[in-house]
This record gives sequence, C-alpha cells and structure tokens, in this order.
Amino acid sequence: MSVVESGDTLQLHFISKRPDGEIFENTHTHEPVTVIIGNKQINPAFEEALLGKTEGETVTVVLPPEKAYGKYLKRLVIPINRKKLRLEHEPKPGEIITVEVFDRPCKVTVVGVTQRKITVDANHPLAGETLTYEITIEKIMKHD
Repeated sequence: MSVVESGDTLQLHFISKRPDGEIFENTHTHEPVTVIIGNKQINPAFEEALLGKTEGETVTVVLPPEKAYGKYLKRLVIPINRKKLRLEHEPKPGEIITVEVFDRPCKVTVVGVTQRKITVDANHPLAGETLTYEITIEKIMKHD
C-alpha cells in the first residue's frame, strides 16, 4: 500500500472545529480538496501529519493560535473617524466591512458604532483560538 510522500498529489476531506466543538468548515459537502505535498499549499503541520499515511486514513491535527490564525491582538481593535471612511451604508456590530489600511483594502469586523467613530477589529475571526482539524486522505496520486 502506498504512503504519502513529498511531491504526491492528494485529495483530502477535512473537518475544522473550534475549541467548543463548533464545526466552521467541512469539505464533505463537496468535492475533496486537491493539494500537492511539499508545495506549501496547506499548513506545514498538516503536511507533516500526512507524510507516511495511507489512503483512507484520518489524522487529527491540533493547532495552537500561533500555528493557525495568530494570537488575538488588542492593538488591532481600532477606532476610525467616520469622516475617513467611505461608507455606503450604516454598519452594524458583527458586520464585516472593507477599509483601506496603508492604501490596501482590508476586511475588518465592526465591533462598535457611534456618531463620530466606527470601531473595527482587524484580527482574523479565528485569531486566538486553538483549532482541531480532522483530515482524511481520499486519494494519493504518486509523483513521477
């Protein structure tokens, strides 16, 4: 039986869970994800866990915040003067909007709204969380 080696193309399914068990991503509802091991297409911890495994095997990988979406940084919660924003509508807390940061568009979550300021959180929604991934190898296609 063949095992996963660097350079192999894999078809994978995975289930991604938050610390409370909430599933935030499940690929079993559609076609498997195709990746080439060693091409940095997936988290290095996933690649490491998959090496040496066989078709049909499921591996569980637990990523601390530093290896997933980073630590939650309070400094990324920023009040912005409304006059600096070109808003097409009145934002509501929890809504994701795009703002310009250093002349680049950045998606942020609205956390507060006042008459003068909109407070946004530029952390990734999963920042600060330890995440669990269950990855199933559906198919191994060997490299030449």
